[in-house]
Amino acid sequence: MEIIILGATRGALYSVIAVGFVLVFSVGGILNLAHGTYYMLGAYMTYIFYSLVFQGSSTAWLLLSIICAIGVVALFSCLVYSILLRKHVESLTYVMVMTLALALFVSEIMALLFGVSGSSVPSLIEGSASILSVKVLNQQLLLLPMALVILPSLWFFLKKTRMGQGIDAVAQQRDGAILMGVNADRALIVTYGLSASMAATAGVMVAPISSVVPEMWLFPLIKAFAIAILGGMGSILGAVIASFLLGYAEVFTCFMFSEHLSEMVALVLIVLVLVFRPSGILGKKDRMNR
Repeated sequence: MEIIILGATRGALYSVIAVGFVLVFSVGGILNLAHGTYYMLGAYMTYIFYSLVFQGSSTAWLLLSIICAIGVVALFSCLVYSILLRKHVESLTYVMVMTLALALFVSEIMALLFGVSGSSVPSLIEGSASILSVKVLNQQLLLLPMALVILPSLWFFLKKTRMGQGIDAVAQQRDGAILMGVNADRALIVTYGLSASMAATAGVMVAPISSVVPEMWLFPLIKAFAIAILGGMGSILGAVIASFLLGYAEVFTCFMFSEHLSEMVALVLIVLVLVFRPSGILGKKDRMNR
C-alpha cells in the first residue's frame, strides 16, 4: 500500500515536470536544459516572497507568495526566450549550450545569495494523514490534486482555446500552421512560459518537503529527460504514462533494495530505452511524436 500511495504522489510530481519539458520540445524542438532551473526558481521565489518580501506568517501570505513566485518565473522564462533563444531557436546545439549555461549561472547566483545549506518553506497544509495505515505528509498528498488540475487544464487549453489550438497546430505542422495565419513565434514564447510555469509549480509544491538548495535544478532535469525518452520525445500522453512508471519503479526499488539504488532508476531507463526502443512508449521514429 505504501508503494501504491507514494508511487502515485511521485508520479504526479514527475508528470507536471515532464509534460512541460516535452511540450516545449514538441512545439519548438527546444531541448531545454534550463527546465530544472525554473523548478528551482519556483521554490526560491516562494521563499523570497514569503520570508523576505511579505514576511508572512499565515497560509494566505503563503498562497500569495506562491502565485507571485510562479508569475515571476514565467516572466523570467519569457525574457530568457526573447533575449537568448529566439534568434537561434532552430539550432539545437546553441539552445542546449545556452540553457545549460543559464542553469549553471543561476545556480551559482542562488548559492552566492543564499548559501548552499538550504532554505525552508512552510507547508500549505501542515501535518500528515493516515491512509489505510500508511502515514503520508499532507503536503505530499497535494501533489495528486495538483496534477489532476494542471494536466486536464493543459489539455483544455490546447484543444479548446484559440491560442492553444494555434500552439497545437504549430506542434503538428509548423509551416502549415503559419500558412493558416498562426503566429508561430508567439505560440512558442507562450509555450515556453507555460512550460516554465509548470516546472515552477512543481518546485513550489516540493519546497516544503525538501530543502531548497541551488543544486536542486539537476533532479527535475534528469527525471524530465528520462521520462521524455521513455514516453517518446514529443508525446505528452507518453510523458504522463512514463512519469507514473518511473515513479512506481523508483518507489519499488527503494522498498525492495535501497534508496540509493532508486536514484539510479532514471539513468538505467535512459540507457535501456535508447538501446532497445529509441522511439519510446508512444513515440515515432521521427524527431518528435506530434
